[in-house]
Amino acid sequence: MNTKTLRYPVFFNDWKVGTDDSGDYLYYTFSEPQLTRDIFNYGLIIPYMEFSDGTLSPLPFSDFWIDSTYGNIEEQVTCEISPGYVTFILKADDHGIDPYHYDEYDFLLKLAW
Repeated sequence: MNTKTLRYPVFFNDWKVGTDDSGDYLYYTFSEPQLTRDIFNYGLIIPYMEFSDGTLSPLPFSDFWIDSTYGNIEEQVTCEISPGYVTFILKADDHGIDPYHYDEYDFLLKLAW
């Protein structure tokens, strides 16, 4: 069996704004040639968000905090994976977009095949 960990930092100025039926959200897509069709079809792919203390949370991840400017905020962090690409997505419960609120996020993909 083979394993590999791929790391993806996303900084506040990297995020792009997308829109779906429920409103706006932030996303960033990485091209990832190591994520082959064979790994996608037959391997194991586990996405994580890494916190500053080194702990990992599998995606999707929901967080809740109180912000003095915006009030109570719940954020969902998820990702979409396809051969050759991984997209990380942030959705606030109010679908508000404040790109300066979103500091660096660190993501990982753990692959096994």
